Amino acid sequence: MNDVVLRRAKPADRGLLYLLHRTLYVEYAEQITPPALAPHFAWRDFEQVLRDDVDSLISRPQALVLLAERDDAPLGYITGHVEVEGRRLFARRGVIEEWCVLPEARGEGVGRMLYEALEELFRGAGCDVVESETWPFNTSARAAHGAMGFSEVKVRFEKRLES
Repeated sequence: MNDVVLRRAKPADRGLLYLLHRTLYVEYAEQITPPALAPHFAWRDFEQVLRDDVDSLISRPQALVLLAERDDAPLGYITGHVEVEGRRLFARRGVIEEWCVLPEARGEGVGRMLYEALEELFRGAGCDVVESETWPFNTSARAAHGAMGFSEVKVRFEKRLES
C-alpha cells in the first residue's frame, strides 16, 4: 500500500472523476441492482446527470474530493461535504456522498485509506459524526461500513404510485 497516493481532486481531474463516477453509478450499480428496483434509481439522460454531478464536485468550494492513485493510474475516489444544523445534538456532520474503489484495486485497503483521509478532513472541520448511505442491496458496502465502525441508523422506504 506504500505505492498508493491520495490527493485532493482539482479541476483538471474532471475526466478522471467522470470515469470513476460512471464506474460507481453505471457499471457497479448494474451488477448489484435487482432488476425490480432498477427503475427507482433511473434518471433521464443519465450521462448528462453524471457530467453535472462531476461539474458540481469540481466547482463547489465546500466539496471534499479525494482520489487514490498508483503510478498515476486511478484506484478510487471518495467525496463528501460538511453540513451544519445547530439544533441537532450532532450539529456538524461530515457527509460521504460517493465512495468507490475500482474492481482491480478492491481488497487492498484503498477504500479504507480514502475513508480515513476524508474522516481526518471532517475532524479538522469540527464534525461530530460522519454519515454515509448506500443501497440496501449493496452488501459489500454495508460490510465495509460495518468494518469501519459505522452503525445502520435509518431505513428509507419508497412506494411507486400508479396513475
